[in-house]
Amino acid sequence: MHPVFLKIGSFEIATYGVMTALGYLAASFYLLPRLKKVPLDKDTFWNLLFVVFVGALIGAKLLFIFVSWPELGITLQEKLTAIIQNFRYGFVFFGGMIVAVISLIAYMKYKKLPILKTSDFLIVGVPLGHALGRIGCFCAGCCYGKPTSMPWGVTFTDPQSLVPPSLLGVALHPTQLYECAGNLILFLLLHCLSQKPHKEGTILVTYILGYSLLRFIIEFFRADFRGNFFLGLSPSQCISLVAALIAFIIWLKSLRKNSHA
Repeated sequence: MHPVFLKIGSFEIATYGVMTALGYLAASFYLLPRLKKVPLDKDTFWNLLFVVFVGALIGAKLLFIFVSWPELGITLQEKLTAIIQNFRYGFVFFGGMIVAVISLIAYMKYKKLPILKTSDFLIVGVPLGHALGRIGCFCAGCCYGKPTSMPWGVTFTDPQSLVPPSLLGVALHPTQLYECAGNLILFLLLHCLSQKPHKEGTILVTYILGYSLLRFIIEFFRADFRGNFFLGLSPSQCISLVAALIAFIIWLKSLRKNSHA
């Protein structure tokens, strides 16, 4: 694939970073014309996106360091060196989502915004941006899949990719593209739901359940180290189960609230 988007001398721009930036832009420009539905003023909207961006970067990197700690080196110095040298790679989406959500809730409370209504609005853009980000993963070779004999298996040959040397030239499950396709389907579903009258929190719950299911399944096809957290499940699979449970509880509370209204 193409882990390096542009190289001028020793200066490099990673394709992963370019696609991640395009993902944020795509989500932003999808949401921007729809601000009147919430309603949100543009300044608050951009502040919300800034909170999401910073929270997602910090959370995604911290969770990656947590789950990959044994693989980063033997000594503390080796681990810190590996983190710094590969800082532009190695992010776990769920870590970013958790910190971004906590930061968003704090900011929305500070601005006295309706949390469920605002979340329903913002969450539609997330799978669109995430889909483009996964193309960046595909180009970088991170989040790679297990060897496969399926005709759609992909082969990485670039030594700069994050696929280990032992798997270069081996057909692998394109797990990055699986997740990209799943996110695009989820985006279309949320977009259609947002065009119709719905109870507050419905779109948020649909996203959490949909992405949790998608991620839980795709994790079985991934080959990169993610650690075993509980009963042989990866940390992301465990988070998927917890997130789905929380979404289900929110949905039940919403039903009870409306039944007593």
